[in-house]
Amino acid sequence: MSAIIESLLKIKRWTEDDAKNKFAQLLKELSVEEHRLADLEHQYKGLVLKIKSEARMEIDIDKLKKMHEYSEHMLNRIQMQKNVVAVKESDVDLARKILAEATKDKKVFEKLDEKHKTAVKAEHKKIEQHRTDEHAASKFRHEY
Repeated sequence: MSAIIESLLKIKRWTEDDAKNKFAQLLKELSVEEHRLADLEHQYKGLVLKIKSEARMEIDIDKLKKMHEYSEHMLNRIQMQKNVVAVKESDVDLARKILAEATKDKKVFEKLDEKHKTAVKAEHKKIEQHRTDEHAASKFRHEY
């Protein structure tokens, strides 16, 4: 029984380690995508400032039109990146739940393993006590 529990506990530990690794990888991916979004938003703000400053100067309609088209393109990229970030956040949340479940399962098997080891120790102690008692009784009978 002990070997089975230990084998299952090893599997649960491996499952938890795998879940930790996947969670860490997804957190890293989320961070990359959030940085990408922040960069896009920063670029867009710079573009808006440039459009405003250009609009105050001599007006080159073609240049303003191109800048406006580019700003629309940037807004589309920002929205797409927000969608990517939302998907990554969802993946991270799912991985967090899987990790929590794996950790909980591992703890259950650790407690089961500990209880089993405690029971085995108690049984060995009981058997040893019984042998000691028998030995003492046998010695007592031989002396009298």
